[in-house]
Amino acid sequence: MDNILTLQIASPSLKEQLMHVLSLMKGVRIVSTDASTKNVALDEDIPNATTLAAMKEVESGHDAGVVRVDSLESFMASMSKATAF
Repeated sequence: MDNILTLQIASPSLKEQLMHVLSLMKGVRIVSTDASTKNVALDEDIPNATTLAAMKEVESGHDAGVVRVDSLESFMASMSKATAF
């Protein structure tokens, strides 16, 4: 089963940086980068079960923490800390 991550990024420069870092990672596939592109399985007005679970996790105070995107190494290190939780 694939793990799906949905992001909403207000800053165009941050989006570009994140897309660059993600594009360098093995096993990561960017499905869509345009808010106007809709996937039949995803309705932006109705969060799916994974998104709802993530929202509850954050609300409970047990979120994954800070994800750094300034470099691939920083990103990987921050993701390692998040998965160790």
